[in-house]
Amino acid sequence: MQTTLIVPQINLNGTDRDTLLDQQCNVRSFLVGALRAMQEAAPNGRDYQLRPADLAPAIAAWRERMQMIEALAREIEEHAIAIQNA
Repeated sequence: MQTTLIVPQINLNGTDRDTLLDQQCNVRSFLVGALRAMQEAAPNGRDYQLRPADLAPAIAAWRERMQMIEALAREIEEHAIAIQNA
């Protein structure tokens, strides 16, 4: 079970809204960069020539992990929007 991200309370004694938004945007940018790197490192059929039956499961496993990161990037973006609207 995944725990829901809780929107911080914006107040004078805490981190200002702009800094919180910048932090969330930095996390999302890192995740987008990770996705780009994963696309470049995705399984290539030439690397499975001697084991062709392993290619489809390798691609499926890689896509599954990319989808996890994509979901996290979307969640961070939604969290940033919630902070902006708080």
